[in-house]
Amino acid sequence: MAEEPDGEFSLTPPDANRVAARALVLAAVSCRAQIEKDAHDPGAEKLRQDVVRWLDAIGATEELEPAEVALLSTPLGKLDRRTQLNATWRSEGMAVLAWALQYVELPPVHIECDPTDTANAMGFLDARQNTPLHKPSLRDYGEIESWADAYLTFHWRLRQRDRDLAIAGVGIDKVEHATFRRILSITQERHQAFNWLLGLEGVYSEVMTDT
Repeated sequence: MAEEPDGEFSLTPPDANRVAARALVLAAVSCRAQIEKDAHDPGAEKLRQDVVRWLDAIGATEELEPAEVALLSTPLGKLDRRTQLNATWRSEGMAVLAWALQYVELPPVHIECDPTDTANAMGFLDARQNTPLHKPSLRDYGEIESWADAYLTFHWRLRQRDRDLAIAGVGIDKVEHATFRRILSITQERHQAFNWLLGLEGVYSEVMTDT
């Protein structure tokens, strides 16, 4: 987001190629988080190494942020719990980008995506020509903007604990705390991805989700 001479801010949305690379990076990050629990399995460590090599082979490494490089480079069993948890939730941002690239439909706001299915839909660990990096195409910007506005509103209402808000027919004030926290995490991650698609920030991890 750049500031204009008159003090206004202009948005610079990422192009389709960058969205494709970012979606696949988030798929790799999500995978790395998921296999941490399999540190005892030599096959899981090999998978981690394969994922790193795959990102390089398809030409997506330029999209990696330093923290993501560190995460993917960490041998299994060495991630701290907070880092693993945060990386796990990146799958929801991946789902938004996969949706924007027209590879999947976005689940309802209270339902987590299936990270494996979402990644596989984008050709995870496959050749470049079988991934979104091959002729990437985005949904219409107006459709992305409309969904971004919807997630901004929903995120704000969640944070306010708006009593008029219901999740799957249950008033938000009656939803169990653990369920509420899960839905809030889903919403925040998707909100971040939509804000990145709008061009609020160039670096994915620096995108804010203010409401």
